[in-house]
Amino acid sequence: MFISALKDPSSFSMHVRDTNSTSDEAWRKVWGKEAAAINPLAAVNHGRNGLIHEAIRTNDWSDYHQFQAKQHPAWYDKVNGEPKQNKLYYGNMIDVQNRSLQEAIQSGDEKEIAKRKAHLNELISDFKQAPGEVPHVNAFIADPALAREHGISKPSNDWYNSPYNNALVASQGRFEDQHWYDNPYFADHPQELNFAVEAAQEYRPDIAKITAAINRGAYERNVASTSFTSNRAQSIAETVVEETMKNVKEDINRTEDILAKMTVEKPLHSVRDSSNDPFITQAAQIIGQFSSSTIVEQLFKRKDQV
Repeated sequence: MFISALKDPSSFSMHVRDTNSTSDEAWRKVWGKEAAAINPLAAVNHGRNGLIHEAIRTNDWSDYHQFQAKQHPAWYDKVNGEPKQNKLYYGNMIDVQNRSLQEAIQSGDEKEIAKRKAHLNELISDFKQAPGEVPHVNAFIADPALAREHGISKPSNDWYNSPYNNALVASQGRFEDQHWYDNPYFADHPQELNFAVEAAQEYRPDIAKITAAINRGAYERNVASTSFTSNRAQSIAETVVEETMKNVKEDINRTEDILAKMTVEKPLHSVRDSSNDPFITQAAQIIGQFSSSTIVEQLFKRKDQV
């Protein structure tokens, strides 16, 4: 189970280095919110490490892979409802191991060559059993004999035309780039997003305003997908609505004054022929501001300003 930094702040820590110091002893441990202010994803990393330790202890990696499948969806396929590492996942590992094997070959260390070759063969076996289409694997493209030795076919044209043929997919396991506040973990744990923002406000006042601004959109998207509601967000929304409605009332009063002046200075029968009258033009412009779509647009515009 994912161990939240909020539930166990005593164990939530990280070491940081004082960038202004040249001493080798310029390291210190930071805890809780201070750690989150330095790295907003510290809580996510903390939980991932907890899942790894638990998986090693129980020899059950299911919770870890459930977590990783959300972090790197392009590297997993669902099999019978369970996330399984796909061929793209193992293809990346094969490329890394093949580079390691080539380094051993250049060194001439026969023992190391044999060990790394055996590990490469294990990964290729896992690759063949993994779900998904055959992707572009540099090790197989550069060494067709290796592909033939293990019966690996070439990627199809459909794969090259698919979203999987993307540098971001290969490097991060994601189909599109994202900011830290778009991390899928926050959609399930929006209180952690609040935690990171509060940490910045408390320990990093220099970036708190920027953090709050960039966080707003992600916060709203994540809250929309959960039942979680923030009192702070609700307070901001109420302030925006009150300010907007105040401005709307002021505009209505100005409109009433203009219309009253029109009825006094212009006979009713002449209004029909006065399309160029400045009073009528001004009244039409103000009245046009009170369509439902315009008011909604103003609400969102003022909300962004806040």
